[in-house]
Amino acid sequence: MKNSTKTAVNELVRLLGGTTWTRTASKCTGKWSGTTDYGILIDGRIKLFVSNGMAGFETRVREWIASFKTFQVKKDYYLELLREQARRDNATAISEGLYPVHVLDIGIVSPEASEGFYYFYPYVLIEVNGLRYKHLTSNLGCAIFRDFLAEWIKARNAKATTTAGGIDNPDFIFCNVRFDSRNGMYRIQ
Repeated sequence: MKNSTKTAVNELVRLLGGTTWTRTASKCTGKWSGTTDYGILIDGRIKLFVSNGMAGFETRVREWIASFKTFQVKKDYYLELLREQARRDNATAISEGLYPVHVLDIGIVSPEASEGFYYFYPYVLIEVNGLRYKHLTSNLGCAIFRDFLAEWIKARNAKATTTAGGIDNPDFIFCNVRFDSRNGMYRIQ
């Protein structure tokens, strides 16, 4: 591994609250036979997939660093956008007999996560009917990581309110989508 790659990984691990790391490698099978997946194991506990092959490894790590730093700078702005959206959603929710949602905080690292996928993933800490949890969707996470949250919210609001996949009995609305706070979907595990 090049020194510049090691330096980038050291910075990422520090930003994520870790202290030690090792590179992981896993030979692929089937369609991907002959290639290798590479990742990093942070503090011997959290494994993050980085790339298939080493060619894009450093680039991906540097993209994550940039996304993390952008999040740090824009966190308050993002939080206000999401709270404003929750106010709009709550008006619709009340008209449908659903609970209001309260946006408490947002984050990008969940040290309590049971797997690497959830460890480094944008989330919104919400409260619905007395229950607090870290809510996430892939679209919301991408909008935060790629710094287009305002545009994403605007596009969501241009559509009719929908119900998230796998949700049969929604009890709140967030970002113009109905969810169920009582099941384990759409949250950090």
